[in-house]
Amino acid sequence: MTSSRRSTINPATALPLAGRRIWVTRPQAQAGTLAALIEAQGGTAIRQPLLDIAPPADPAPFAAALNALETFDLVVFVSPTALDLGFARLGRDWPAALPVAVVGPGSAARAREFGAVTVISPPQQHDSEGLLQEAGMQDLAGARVLLVRGEGGRDLLPETLAARGATLTMVSAYQRQPPALDDAGLVRLIDAGIDAAVLSSSEAASVLFTLAGGAARERLQSLLYFAPHPRIVAALHAHGATRVETCATGDTGTVASLCHHFADPQP
Repeated sequence: MTSSRRSTINPATALPLAGRRIWVTRPQAQAGTLAALIEAQGGTAIRQPLLDIAPPADPAPFAAALNALETFDLVVFVSPTALDLGFARLGRDWPAALPVAVVGPGSAARAREFGAVTVISPPQQHDSEGLLQEAGMQDLAGARVLLVRGEGGRDLLPETLAARGATLTMVSAYQRQPPALDDAGLVRLIDAGIDAAVLSSSEAASVLFTLAGGAARERLQSLLYFAPHPRIVAALHAHGATRVETCATGDTGTVASLCHHFADPQP
């Protein structure tokens, strides 16, 4: 049984995603650009997040760190959400001499727009492992490093930064919460028609299949997924998903991958 509802379109004139319904699973605050790019290619973006963003349980350390930015030699934002919240709550210009480290090209561009002069970001491998390969992340002996992230998360960055000699301050800018969505809601979502779902984190994959009971699980396992990182691909496979495509990173790259996939007739 397929969940897709495809309209009759003229392949000679249609945009690449015409008639396609693409599920954007990101938190609402991060979904806008990707959704707009999908719709610019003729698709319908279904905005149903798998993670909601809420303030940290204790916001005081985050606020204190922002007030003391000049005491740090480097600030690392682990995620786009951490970056956006950091600059949104700063309330003043970013210190010109303070470098920023981020993972993805979108975050690097936003950091520069926000006023950061020196931005460290991997050009190709857009994850923590890639960031740690950058020259500016190597010799950190005695460096005072602020790491901003969500509550929980992987320990690779903080452990490696500390091992390289950094004096590390780690604060939570937010916490992730599951959405108000249950098995019945997932069934309704699938019944409305989904041609593909874009997942941007392995945590979102886990939340998705935790929410799914018997009615939705098998249908979710047969959906087509696009994921930008091997960890997310592996998480989806671990939950029984059988159709997973590795897409390019960044919003533009993700949409390019979607367009490429749907450009040719699919079996």
